[in-house]
Amino acid sequence: MLIYLRKYLSNLLYLESSWSKICKLAENLRHQLKLMPLTVKAMRGIGLGCCCLAMLALLNIAIAPSAWATTFAVRVFDGDNITLVDRGIKTKVHLSCIDAPELLQEEGQHARKVLDNLLKDEEVYLRVFNKDKFGRYNAEVLAGGQNVNKVMVSLGLAHYDRLQEKDCQGYEELQIKAQSDRLGVWANGTNVITPTQFRRDNKLLGVGY
Repeated sequence: MLIYLRKYLSNLLYLESSWSKICKLAENLRHQLKLMPLTVKAMRGIGLGCCCLAMLALLNIAIAPSAWATTFAVRVFDGDNITLVDRGIKTKVHLSCIDAPELLQEEGQHARKVLDNLLKDEEVYLRVFNKDKFGRYNAEVLAGGQNVNKVMVSLGLAHYDRLQEKDCQGYEELQIKAQSDRLGVWANGTNVITPTQFRRDNKLLGVGY
């Protein structure tokens, strides 16, 4: 396995500075090895495009101490979209399995604030599923010892997104409980305008990003 990793690392170092090629190589390596999810901590200071290096770090292969000099800043756009920023490199992440109210919807601003509080001053980990057509990484976000995606659903501040059902476990039950307790968007019952319907009605496809 180490030989395999080193071969990919060697290829990475000789690639021209092409973002798409680097990301493609990293995704291929992750798929081939079926590694555990990468952590934001493991990707410090090496640039998102070089996430192959992060995989090596995850396997306890030595990396120079200077590589850990910078931590990612987390910027929250709304209740289900965040941006990781490191040395000017921005990586957009969509919280998988959920669909939070748009900022212009009722509870939209509240959802954004709650997500910001959940991530503030916490070490953030990602379980990446895939990359969508908007260039965002779909991922479960872990912070403070909890699955933030599931917390948002449990508080009634995000809908369970059935389009990602094959990757999502336990979300439907959390939504049913939030509906029963009339939390968040379910305060007045289950007859609500979903974020998907709101985007469609207002022609806001890809709103936020």
